[in-house]
Amino acid sequence: MTLVIDRRDAPPSNVVGESISITLFTTQKAAGRVFMPFLFAASRFAPKQLLKDMDALSFISFASWSLIRRIPYNGPPQRLRTLRFGHLFFDVSFNGGWDQYVDASVRILTGGMKSYWGTSAGFPGPLPGSQFKAFFRRHEVPCSHYYCAYPDATVRTVRQAVALEPRLDALGAQAGTMDAATFEREWKAFLHEAQAYV
Repeated sequence: MTLVIDRRDAPPSNVVGESISITLFTTQKAAGRVFMPFLFAASRFAPKQLLKDMDALSFISFASWSLIRRIPYNGPPQRLRTLRFGHLFFDVSFNGGWDQYVDASVRILTGGMKSYWGTSAGFPGPLPGSQFKAFFRRHEVPCSHYYCAYPDATVRTVRQAVALEPRLDALGAQAGTMDAATFEREWKAFLHEAQAYV
């Protein structure tokens, strides 16, 4: 007896609640071997300056680039394998749709797209967006498992909660020393302030 599972109605494995993950592998040209480590070092040295445009996109929760030069060796029967060309591994998590993510990225992160993808074979440039979308689709790798700690929260919601937490902690620490009238006044002030985070 053969068990056939119909997965046509199953949710995609790269979607959890409001969050979507995209994973890509692109083959690097020879220049990538020299340029990409330099770009990664610069990004670590001055992340706020180099990645500020990406941080301004409030729907991206995580983005990571890695340069893969060899396949990890897990012992026999696998053979030790070094890649002829490096591969750029890109992983991003965001809220919204696939098309909206790529459209916003190519318009706002045009310079960054050229920097990070410019040494990838077949990179058409970020604009026009239709060619870049086709490039993304060709190199996208299906996700077998994706985990998101807060699947029903958007990036904006999480950032607002993190910003509000110190004020709530301070109120909680002082609450034991307040009489009822003072606590009620401070609680209402906190609720009023919290409206700015909604």
